[in-house]
Amino acid sequence: MANKAPVWYLPGPFTRYNEDVKALAQKSGVRIVDARFVPENGRKDAAPEKDLPKVTEKGKKAPAKKAPADKAGE
Repeated sequence: MANKAPVWYLPGPFTRYNEDVKALAQKSGVRIVDARFVPENGRKDAAPEKDLPKVTEKGKKAPAKKAPADKAGE
């Protein structure tokens, strides 16, 4: 019986992420597959980007929010 859950193609190894990506995948109802081993044209069962959890790599910070424009020159 085939697993019909959508797939989260994430480049491995999964230990390089700050988050527990396997637990996030289970919580989100998606299967996690190492994207390094599946060509992009073969990803017909990919989950929509909006349904995927956001992850950060170890040693990297999440993208910073833009600071409001400085009004010192006014």
